[in-house]
Amino acid sequence: MKWFGPDEGYGVIVRNGGEPDAIVYFSAIQMCCRARGLMTGDKVSFDVMADSEGVRAENVRRTEPGCWASRVDDPP
Repeated sequence: MKWFGPDEGYGVIVRNGGEPDAIVYFSAIQMCCRARGLMTGDKVSFDVMADSEGVRAENVRRTEPGCWASRVDDPP
C-alpha cells in the first residue's frame, strides 16, 4: 500500500513489475479489513480492473496479519 487516506476514502497501491499504480476505494476493501482500514506499507492482494479512468484495485485484502479473519488475537 503506497498510501491510503481514510478521510478521503481512497488510496494507491504500488504494483509489482513496473505496472501502473492502482487506485483503491474504501468500498473495494474486503469487509474483514474495513474496520481498521489500510495503512501505508500494508501488503495487500487484489484483483486489477481497468476502466476509462485507469487501473483500480478490487477485492483488496491485507496479506499480513491484521484482518480479523486471519488473527485470533484481534477483537471484532
